[in-house]
Amino acid sequence: MQPGTTQTGSTQFGSTGRIRRQPAVRMLAQEYTESNLQERGSGQFDPSFVITKLGAKVNRAIVAGLLESLQPRETGAGTTMWQGTLRDASGLHFFSIGDFQDEGLLVKAEEWSKNLQEGDPILMMMVAKTRLFQSDDGAVYTSLRPEEMCIIDRATYANWLVESADATMRRVTSGDKARGLEVSAQAFSEAGVDAAHIEGLVLARAHYGDFDPEVYKLTVMRALDLAEGKSEVADLPNQPKIVITDNSSDGAGKTEDDDNTATDSEVLRATIESIVRSADQGDGVDLTKIIANCQARGLSSEEADGALDELVADEVIDEFRFGWFKIHE
Repeated sequence: MQPGTTQTGSTQFGSTGRIRRQPAVRMLAQEYTESNLQERGSGQFDPSFVITKLGAKVNRAIVAGLLESLQPRETGAGTTMWQGTLRDASGLHFFSIGDFQDEGLLVKAEEWSKNLQEGDPILMMMVAKTRLFQSDDGAVYTSLRPEEMCIIDRATYANWLVESADATMRRVTSGDKARGLEVSAQAFSEAGVDAAHIEGLVLARAHYGDFDPEVYKLTVMRALDLAEGKSEVADLPNQPKIVITDNSSDGAGKTEDDDNTATDSEVLRATIESIVRSADQGDGVDLTKIIANCQARGLSSEEADGALDELVADEVIDEFRFGWFKIHE
């Protein structure tokens, strides 16, 4: 599950003329879930890419973290799809495993779901295809479709955090060099922007505009603190917190709570907070968009509405005007 080097073209061909498998990019959840731009190739077999605010152009991603939830959902075709969440140092990834994927993943999903119900903490890494979905009201949200998944130990997770933090900071540095310049490949190149980042950064700046990257720098610091055992994952409220501590080998990780798995209510709260955080472009997020995003992830409007009320009461989210919400500051 090692990524290749970053390539910037929409389509790459091997010596046989077949389209190559896209290299995977190490990606923290915060950067990915805030994305709402997708680039699709014009050809039938051209890959599609999610473009992040930092200019990452991602067809496949390597992500890792604590498996928060993994639940079966019945589809309209009568098949079972597994929907899950994976929490890293910056937030939640959402992923789904369906019958169109490797049968071995479906078998493993059922096994891992049972382990979660028994209270076993599971640190996991996956290589996954990136996906953007748009609801009927225009809300855009991210998801992952796993290609490979495996349980990892604390040392592997720590290494992934360090490598992902480094990759994030490289994109931040490229963005800093391009700040305030004409949005063009030539201008970015003359400013010394990493050549591998230019294409994605041009697309990102044209779509997202300029923004303060400080939040990503703080995320990198948090990831490195976690990797070094200096802190715990505490981005989301009321979540069991995985701690990287010593080099003992008694399990994949430990939590500070007796119950090592998140309840359905906790996962729902974390999901809503992630939706508000990623969908807020500065003007807040309306209730319709929040409910639509929850329903797209298989959650009922009643569940979402109740959890939203709890988050407002706990001052995690503010209803700054009727039907409009933002993260509490």
